[in-house]
Amino acid sequence: MVTRVIGIDLAVKGKHTAAIYDPATRTFIAKRLHFRTRPDEMENVLQRARQGAPSDVQIAVMLEATGMSWFPVGLFFHRHGAKVYRLNGRATKAQRKVNWPNGRSDRLDSMTLASMYAALPSRRLIRWKPPSADLMALQRMVRELQRLVEHQTAIILRLQALDQWAWGGWHGLIPKPYQQWVRSNFYDPWEVLAHGTEALVALLRKDYPDAQVDWIPKWVARAQIMQALYANPETVGYKYLSDLSKRELEHLQWLSEQRTKLVEEEFLPLYRRLFPDDVLLSFQGIGERSAAIYHAFIGDISRFPNGQAFAGWTGMVPRSNQSGESQSPHMPLSKRGPNLIKNTLYQNAEVARQWDVQLAKVYYTQMVKYGKHHTQAVCAVASHLARRIYAVLRDRKPYELRDLEGRPISKKDSRALILKEFQVPESLRKQRRKHRR
Repeated sequence: MVTRVIGIDLAVKGKHTAAIYDPATRTFIAKRLHFRTRPDEMENVLQRARQGAPSDVQIAVMLEATGMSWFPVGLFFHRHGAKVYRLNGRATKAQRKVNWPNGRSDRLDSMTLASMYAALPSRRLIRWKPPSADLMALQRMVRELQRLVEHQTAIILRLQALDQWAWGGWHGLIPKPYQQWVRSNFYDPWEVLAHGTEALVALLRKDYPDAQVDWIPKWVARAQIMQALYANPETVGYKYLSDLSKRELEHLQWLSEQRTKLVEEEFLPLYRRLFPDDVLLSFQGIGERSAAIYHAFIGDISRFPNGQAFAGWTGMVPRSNQSGESQSPHMPLSKRGPNLIKNTLYQNAEVARQWDVQLAKVYYTQMVKYGKHHTQAVCAVASHLARRIYAVLRDRKPYELRDLEGRPISKKDSRALILKEFQVPESLRKQRRKHRR
């Protein structure tokens, strides 16, 4: 079958640029076509690609995920029978350096995208298929949850930075349950010293009757150190720092409430309606939120030809560098996939290796035999876990724990076998951590 390839360099606000490539003759039929996201203008590009070709010509469209401008363009061509491929920007950048090392323009980018249909191996060409409206909503909720978590983390880090500056850090000084109470009431060391140890104990127990109080003398002693260091409360402006801390705590509380509301009222109800009997929950380490992330980004699992292609899409596979009889070890990950997929796979692999004896063996071998540190070993487990996720979604069957000979095994027995056979010695862990530093 004859194929024509349309490479599209998308613009967020302006006109898009398209190049049309014929893989059979390795020539460009058109190197620069400008069009907007309008049905009639996109139809003109489609007709130009079909011009002079047989009636059964297959159209392939290559584009990058630029904002959301890719979606209506990809949807139009998909509905008109084209195969749409959404490429990773890193791959496009690398190919452009090969084709045109000293130049860059919208025209060259569109030509690069078109030529990548023939340049990339088939396993790297993952066809895009439009998800349902519900699945897109689930993905937006996943992203929104991630943003809320990131905002919360940013506030916590800012508060910790303030604590380091104003109090020399609170690690090992003020127990976590009472840090918010201190920030809200006694952030000024001069005020702490004015009250004294006994008064502070009484005030704390007024709010927390069963409070632990053995840390308060150490807190008062630290206040004396900060007073000697700064000499005057106006040197740092503790009053303003206290007000700032209160606002940050209020914002943190609001974010927590919004996160809970989103999860309980929208996210989980939608996920449970879409996937009432989700086979992904059969994995040790994969909960509802992780499963929802996978479904939201994967969409139709059939668009991946095999487990290797799926694992490659996640980005949790190492790059390769082999020539002749040599092969470079310890290559970094390709990092091709969505960041949320990579992060989720890593977290799930960290738990799964503690319950699944086959994955535990992978982790143990990476650490003991191949000299990897913890993060590298977990990434190797994540790659194996990705292939298992693919198989479960493809076959629509729950995952089953098995021993090293492939026989079914209970969760309890699998854990016992891990503790007996695949525990990495603590001395080796320390050695790997030291080597990593």
